[in-house]
Amino acid sequence: MTSFIAHLLPAVALGLCVAIPFGPIGLMCVQRTLAFGIWIGVASGMGAATAHAMFSCLAVASGTVLTQMTLALHTPLRITGGIVLVLMGLRTILVSTGAAHGSTCGDPTCADLLSAYTSTLLIAAANPMTILPYLGFTSALETGKPLIMERALAMPIGVMLGSASWYLFLVLSTNTLF
Repeated sequence: MTSFIAHLLPAVALGLCVAIPFGPIGLMCVQRTLAFGIWIGVASGMGAATAHAMFSCLAVASGTVLTQMTLALHTPLRITGGIVLVLMGLRTILVSTGAAHGSTCGDPTCADLLSAYTSTLLIAAANPMTILPYLGFTSALETGKPLIMERALAMPIGVMLGSASWYLFLVLSTNTLF
């Protein structure tokens, strides 16, 4: 097994483990899949997976600096994330959910997909707790070992693959069951 793959597999597992607990992002992917169809659900999941990859990349690049910054911005990030989730909840309540099945909505446009991707990316990035598993994993890897390029590249790529695979599974199973 090559060194890159040896670093990639634990990162895939980490991305999967961080994405699997069902929270607001998973619920949003399910809700958007039911309301607007599979492609909007996939775009939403990929936004969350991108946020996870960004966090892992930041954790690899600057673990201690990012920890201090996250702790300093902890309260504003939580308040912002909470407000965004409340607004999304209100929008979910007020918007009809009959758009996905049996409607004349048609295929989503690029603007719809980009909006779903971007909004999920921003919401996932506003959660300061998401960074903690990546910081812990990175600090465990860094003990006594210099940062090597293969590990620095494998971490965000693996996390993105693991996280994206979970959200893809969630959206596809939701679409199949409902």
